[in-house]
Amino acid sequence: MSAADANRLRAQRGAVAEESTFFGYDLSLPGWRYTQAVCPEIPDYLILHYRRTSRNDAQSLFTALVPRRSGRVQVIPVLYRNATPFRSAVDSERSFSVFNRVVPSSVAEKDLQPEASWLELALCYAEIAGAEPRVLREMDTNAALLRAPAPALQVSEVNHTANVLFTDRSAQHSYTVWNVTFDSHGRVMAATAITLSDYVARVLSGKPPKGKPFPSGAQPKVIPMPPVAAPKTKPVPQ
Repeated sequence: MSAADANRLRAQRGAVAEESTFFGYDLSLPGWRYTQAVCPEIPDYLILHYRRTSRNDAQSLFTALVPRRSGRVQVIPVLYRNATPFRSAVDSERSFSVFNRVVPSSVAEKDLQPEASWLELALCYAEIAGAEPRVLREMDTNAALLRAPAPALQVSEVNHTANVLFTDRSAQHSYTVWNVTFDSHGRVMAATAITLSDYVARVLSGKPPKGKPFPSGAQPKVIPMPPVAAPKTKPVPQ
């Protein structure tokens, strides 16, 4: 973080605490820390991820956007003690509206062109939604990543929307496939983030298992049973 950004954050610390309290986070509790996400598409705001781990390892997380000049601090709730809000930050109306507000319209429309920075635009949205993605840049032949797409821009000529797909490999033993939908002006309309396991069942040997015959034993002795006498019948008087 630059000295200018650090000074701005110190000046806005009270505003961050007040806005986060409105969304159910208490920054007066010990254990809070923050990291900065850098996004050139959002030049007028600091993007900060605030995290706290409770004693039972439950995670709380929210994104704070602090204006570098004038404006109000924006907070997007992501996790409350490992629980997502009623609507996940990935596809919440608040995430959409904040992103469309803080990304200049000229930047968004320009970046969505096929030769421009459409991936960086989608990554900025993921960072606002609380992610810190590490992008898989090329297709991987690993069987564990068969459903992990390389970054791709899919443009619809029918409704003039664009979908940006990419794979986040920041987590262990899993990966997340993102799909962010923009309109023709670079305004985000929808988003999904599906997490898949990278576990692959491993075959130790291609040979069929060997059978183990049981030793033949002696035939069991057969003990004949004495014949059973037929039951006596007693005529019933008419």
